Amino acid sequence: MNPIPLRFERREIRYFLYSQAFADGLRTTVAILVPALLGLYTDRLDIGMTLSLGALCVSLTDAPGPLTNKRNGMLFAVLALFTISALTSFARIHPITMAIELAAVAFFFSMFNAYGPRAAGVGNAAILIMVLTMDKVVPFSGALVHAALIAAGGLWYFTLSLVFSLISPYRPAQRVLGDCLREMARYLGTKARFYDPATDLD
Repeated sequence: MNPIPLRFERREIRYFLYSQAFADGLRTTVAILVPALLGLYTDRLDIGMTLSLGALCVSLTDAPGPLTNKRNGMLFAVLALFTISALTSFARIHPITMAIELAAVAFFFSMFNAYGPRAAGVGNAAILIMVLTMDKVVPFSGALVHAALIAAGGLWYFTLSLVFSLISPYRPAQRVLGDCLREMARYLGTKARFYDPATDLD
């Protein structure tokens, strides 16, 4: 059976631009790039990159779902990022303390995968910030400041995501429903071809 030819290229592009995946990707990109660009503009790229890192980690927890669950998940992620970043900055002063923290944090937050995609995102964000902080030279006196900047970046993403959710609370559901209808129509179109006598089933 010959494959269905590609048609309506402009329509497919429009569908993609209005899809939930594109909206989520655009929001995440803006949330991550804005702090870094502001840091570059103000000649404080180190602070901007740290804020962007916090936004990136919190974005891992922004899974679809009720607004209350999204809010609680992202706030818990911000708290975890601050705690793990500060602990890692203190623990890296000695290989033994770093090894203990690495094993404990990796095991504890890996267990979050058993509680669904949102909890798994929180666990992955905590492990990611630990790995990235391990290699960053942070003065002992500046560990809490560095952790606070990461948390501030996470709060920036949280605020942006919450604003979008409050402005258009039903838009994600509408986009997902539209994608579902499109896939259903594609399935019915493919199924209808089997009832065409001219279709070569071999």
